Amino acid sequence: MLADPQSVTISGTANSLPKTDVRARTNVYFNRDTNTTLYVTQDVNKKGDARASVSLVRSELFTDPVSGVKSMVPTSINVSATIPVGGSVATAEALYNGLTTALEATSNALLKRVLAGER
Repeated sequence: MLADPQSVTISGTANSLPKTDVRARTNVYFNRDTNTTLYVTQDVNKKGDARASVSLVRSELFTDPVSGVKSMVPTSINVSATIPVGGSVATAEALYNGLTTALEATSNALLKRVLAGER
């Protein structure tokens, strides 16, 4: 069981995210002041593989330049892992560390390129 609340630091600011919802496979942590939501999901597929995912979502108020209508628009980052039956958490952790190291190298250069549309 994860701690309640969860803490996530975004742009140097800590966000306390208390648990606000418990669903069948997902716990939801939400901070109303920052419009930030953390989703933590655990599932098992038909083959018995374990799947875990974490999503961090922040909604911001945007104004449509044509209509002038204001609406909350979410931006999200997701991380998921699938561990086959008999697979190891250590292997998934090593893959995660390799991926995040590559994305974060040289001031997030690879991350920025991918987010800008390169593949």
